[in-house]
Amino acid sequence: MASTRISQPMRGVTHQLSRLSIRQDALPKALSTPFARPITTSTSTQAAVATITTSADGYVPVKPLAEQTVLATIHQFPSLEPLRLERYPANHLYLPTRRDILHRAVVFEGDSTRLGTASTKTRYEVHGSARKIRPQKGSGRARLGDKKSPMLRGGGVSHGPKPRDFSSDLPKKVYDLAWRTALSYRFRKGELIIVDNAIEIESPSERLLSHIFELHDRERGRGRSLLVTGESRPLLEQALDKMDRRRQALTWQEVDVKDLLELSRIIIERSALKNILFSHQHDLKNDKTPPVVQSVAPYQLMSVEGWEQFRNLVLAPPAEREALRPDIYEEVAHSRLTSASKLPDSTEKARTLISVYKLAAEAKDLRRSQLPKPSPIELEYTELEARVNSTRDDVQRKHELVTLNELLVRWRDTIYQNVKLQAEAAENRRDACKYRGDTKGARKYEEAASGWRTDMSQHEMELFQAHGALHRAMAEVCLLEDDAQGAAEEQGIAQEMQDQVDRLEAELALDEDIPAVEEEAEPEPEPEAKLDEQAKNKI
Repeated sequence: MASTRISQPMRGVTHQLSRLSIRQDALPKALSTPFARPITTSTSTQAAVATITTSADGYVPVKPLAEQTVLATIHQFPSLEPLRLERYPANHLYLPTRRDILHRAVVFEGDSTRLGTASTKTRYEVHGSARKIRPQKGSGRARLGDKKSPMLRGGGVSHGPKPRDFSSDLPKKVYDLAWRTALSYRFRKGELIIVDNAIEIESPSERLLSHIFELHDRERGRGRSLLVTGESRPLLEQALDKMDRRRQALTWQEVDVKDLLELSRIIIERSALKNILFSHQHDLKNDKTPPVVQSVAPYQLMSVEGWEQFRNLVLAPPAEREALRPDIYEEVAHSRLTSASKLPDSTEKARTLISVYKLAAEAKDLRRSQLPKPSPIELEYTELEARVNSTRDDVQRKHELVTLNELLVRWRDTIYQNVKLQAEAAENRRDACKYRGDTKGARKYEEAASGWRTDMSQHEMELFQAHGALHRAMAEVCLLEDDAQGAAEEQGIAQEMQDQVDRLEAELALDEDIPAVEEEAEPEPEPEAKLDEQAKNKI
């Protein structure tokens, strides 16, 4: 039975609502409409129909990544000045960063470089006796077997390393994708700098390369640059060796994914980049023999006087390099002197002449370092002289005198060449100081050259005396062999040597007698490089 409270109407609430007077226009429009929705399927006459149309003209389809391209700026080395824009496929330089792919590639390369040559001997490989060290019982100490036991020093190693291969496997397509992902990561961050010319420097100068790196730090921010080249750049590599940064310049065959991710930026030759991309696209193309782009030659440096000679010197075998160095220095100095003579008076001419005299001075120093030391020759001469003096046979003594005088000529010539090269090096450095405007340095080298020249005259006179003694000894040997014509020729040469000695003695005496007179300073003629002329100076 239903409750009477629910069935009966609510008293009071109905009475209060009936007493409220509500105007019809005071109700909002939403409340004045009936709440019940009519159930009908007919179309309302007041309903507005919205027409939705789609136009095919404004639709832009998304291109696949393989069909997209990106613009890369091509620069000029070493200034990194932008030259032009060049298009590259997006799947080469604009791939999304995949840390997992890069990690797999770096681990794969690290495993490949592990040698795995560590090796130890087990107790069965150690050489030694198999006798038991002490009895099994009775000593109160631990039981031991033979002396090859791993518990004893000098015994075998238990579970020690053995040679093994640490290399791991990575699909070629995944590895190629990692290469292009690393390049894309650098390209997105603006750290991939593509240069159109060869990454090479004028000379293997540590100072020059430091200036280039300082310029890059100012333009691109602080940090080291990885230089990727199309072929070996010997001058650049030699300068980096002096700076202890050899791994900072690599050819495109030597670089790997880890190198691309390590340093702050990558400066890469355009040809090297193309070779890397062509060699690592097996996931895109199935090219068994990818094309190889030839590296660009350093044409801008080939016009520099001496650059080709310096490059050939660096490429020469190490055993021959030091012997070739003075000849190449003198050749470059001569060619630069010839080109400087055609230039008008300017800063460029002065700079060229300074390099001429510095190279000539270095060539003299190198030649002097290649001369034999006079001390061993002097010792050999002293021993031979004592043996000659003790010889009683007159014929044998005259033959030994020829050998003794030949040794004396070698000794005197070594001393003379040493002093002469020091004088010429001082004169070249004096001329370099003059063009540099260093008056004090020029005066210092002038005094040094004057002193060496005085000593050189004295040693030259001793050399002529040694030659005269040698030819007189050879004339006596010719007389022993009844060779009168040969003896006459040797005597004539000996007389010529004596004439040279008399001339030098007169010059030295004249220099001592002339008083020092101060004269007005006259404008000095343009200095010339003292290049070596061995053929003219040979006696």
